[in-house]
Amino acid sequence: MKILITGFAGFIGSNLSKYLLDKGYEVIGVDNFNPFYNPKIKEYHVKDFLGHQMFKAYRVDLLDNENLEKVFVENKNIDAVVHLAAWAGVTSSFESPAIYARNNYEATINLLEFCKKYKVNNFLFASTSSVYGDASVPFKENMSTDFPLAPYNATKKACEVLLYTYSKIYGINSTIFRIFNPCGPRMRPDLALPLLVRSCEYGVEFPQYWDDETAKKIGRDYCYVNHIFEAMEYAFKSPFSYEIFNMGNSSPVSLADAIATVQKVTGKKANIKIMPPRAGEMIMTYADISKSKQMTGYNPITSYENIVKIYYDWYVNQEEWYKKGEF
Repeated sequence: MKILITGFAGFIGSNLSKYLLDKGYEVIGVDNFNPFYNPKIKEYHVKDFLGHQMFKAYRVDLLDNENLEKVFVENKNIDAVVHLAAWAGVTSSFESPAIYARNNYEATINLLEFCKKYKVNNFLFASTSSVYGDASVPFKENMSTDFPLAPYNATKKACEVLLYTYSKIYGINSTIFRIFNPCGPRMRPDLALPLLVRSCEYGVEFPQYWDDETAKKIGRDYCYVNHIFEAMEYAFKSPFSYEIFNMGNSSPVSLADAIATVQKVTGKKANIKIMPPRAGEMIMTYADISKSKQMTGYNPITSYENIVKIYYDWYVNQEEWYKKGEF
């Protein structure tokens, strides 16, 4: 099968590209290597498969219609698009909401229009658990998501609605994955697990945006990325007309326990700095994954401790500048 991945140089995209190439898929990667975080990191994350005979890379901005269309013209018979590219991050979306609107919503329209024009009939979209806002837990796919707490969340919700329209009007099969807290190799350096590991290894400060008592109540539903890819593979082979699936673990880990687990795996103590809470921060993410299990065979069997071990085993084998965060 031939799969087009947007955002292939990001955390999820680089892991998905390698996962699919290892399984014999043909992969077309699109990424603009934007400076949301240092492009040097993205270059590092994709270096091992850029020369793969089954991989073709395009440095294209999804808002650049002329060059984006060339991707579809030069690659006939694409079986599915996995749209991962986005400006991410709840906090920074308050500072530049227009950038998020263009790069998340408008870019998705552009992709869908080319899918319609070139008859690509299977579209997989990476949404986020953040669309649930402050809904009661556990989060279920049929809950209202009309009350997002940040511009980033709102753009993802808008894309979900847009996909419904393209599914119903143009027949583009659309599968939405509301991804909770994905973990694995090549994680974005500003995410909690890489920051914690770096803090343990090199003593750099880890910003804890809650006091110690609240940190025992704050929970995140971590999931290992490869389990998400298994569900995506199901959707490649058996497309859904329009469905939404939670991609979590149904087992939230408190911030306090997350810190303790990383310290246990590394055998070292993190340098914690208490910081004021951030705007738009969710107290708890907690996925009901019964629908995902039933309809895609999703089976997130990897515990948080094993996720940390997988990441740490990968991390210790990376170059020194990368491990230290010198980027």
